[in-house]
This record gives sequence, structure tokens and C-alpha cells, in this order.
Amino acid sequence: MVTGKPGEGLPKGEFLLIRLLLVPMVRTLFTWHIAYWLFRREAAIIIRLARTVTPENFQKMTVIDKTFAIEDHSRQYSPSMVFEHLSITGRGVMGVIASLSAERPFDRPITIEGVKPHANKADALQDFETFVDEYGRFFRNLSKKHSRTTKAHPWFGPFNNFDWNAFMYMHTFIHRRQLESILKTQKETL
Repeated sequence: MVTGKPGEGLPKGEFLLIRLLLVPMVRTLFTWHIAYWLFRREAAIIIRLARTVTPENFQKMTVIDKTFAIEDHSRQYSPSMVFEHLSITGRGVMGVIASLSAERPFDRPITIEGVKPHANKADALQDFETFVDEYGRFFRNLSKKHSRTTKAHPWFGPFNNFDWNAFMYMHTFIHRRQLESILKTQKETL
């Protein structure tokens, strides 16, 4: 049973592992282009997986087992909801990166609740594919200087423009694993 509330957070061990180990490791080992290449790779895997979803399962909400870096509330999604969440979050992150890259504060609040899917739309995959193309054009035209200006991630603290670009990969990777779990669970319950 799914009991968590949107934005309630991750278990303490996962949260600390991500905040104290994974985020600093990504900052040290990644470049702008490595993070973007990994994001594109994950997006391509997601799109390939999406092509295997039957129409009757595309909008079917499915409860999955606990998955690393997925809060409890998000364990009951449909494939459509995963694509919608990725598009909402991705477009929001683009706005943050654009602002920080210009050394302008991003004054709007960022909340986990604010990027949750709400429509379970039939065209969510097409919108995600459109977003991936939008992000590609955005990234190609982006100045690759690290901003001094930061905007805090709701869970992981202050991120500059480079950190938010790397977050795009990490976030997409996490939700690719969520989608795989949804598809596996749907297949097992046939």
C-alpha cells in the first residue's frame, strides 16, 4: 500500500547517501557534456521502453515495490505519469538553469509537490519526446560557465547551473528505473 504524501521525502539512509556521496561525486567526476550525454542516453532508453507499453497499460496506475530514490507517494504511477513528471520537471529545470546561467536569482519556489503529474495524459510520451528535443536545443546554446548564483533543490541543497544540468541526468536515471519497475510489475500481473 502507498501511504506517503507528495514531497514527504526519502528514507533517511537514501537521502544521506544521495546528498553526502552521490551529489559530491557527480560534481567531481562529471562535465557539462558527460551529464548531458548521460541524460540523452537515459531519455533514449525511456523512449525505447515506452514503445513496449500496451495501450491498455499506458495510463494504468501500478503500485511498485520500494525503489531507490523514489519517495513512497510516487510508487503508484502509470507509465504516462512518469513521462509527464519528467517533462514538468525538465522544463522547470531549464528555467532554473537559464536564470542561474545569467547570474539572476530564480525567485519562484521549487517544491516536490509542484512537479508531480496530475493529468495521466494519453499523449504524455509525445510531450516527453518534445521536451528532450527542447532540452537538446537549450543545451547546445547554453553557456557552459559555472554560475555563482544558486537555487536550492528542495532536498539536496544549493545547486548552481552545472549542478542542475547534472541533476537532469540523475533524475532521468531514477525515473527510468521507476518505469522499468512499473513495466515489470504490469507484466507480472497479467
